[in-house]
Amino acid sequence: MLDWIARVHILWLLVALFVFHGFLYSALGTDDWLGVALTATIVDTAVVAALKYFVVGRVRARGK
Repeated sequence: MLDWIARVHILWLLVALFVFHGFLYSALGTDDWLGVALTATIVDTAVVAALKYFVVGRVRARGK
C-alpha cells in the first residue's frame, strides 16, 4: 500500500476521487451533492498527499 502511495499521481487521484464522490453523493440523493463531493475529494486527496510526502521522505532517507 505504501508503495502505491509513493507512485500515485495526485492530479489523477483528485479527478478519480471527484468522479467517485460525485456519483456516490448524487446516487444517495444528497441535496448539495456537488459541494459535499468537492469537500470529500479535497479531504481525501489531502490525506493521501500528506501520506505521500512522508512515505517519499522516508524512502529518500533510507537511500542516503
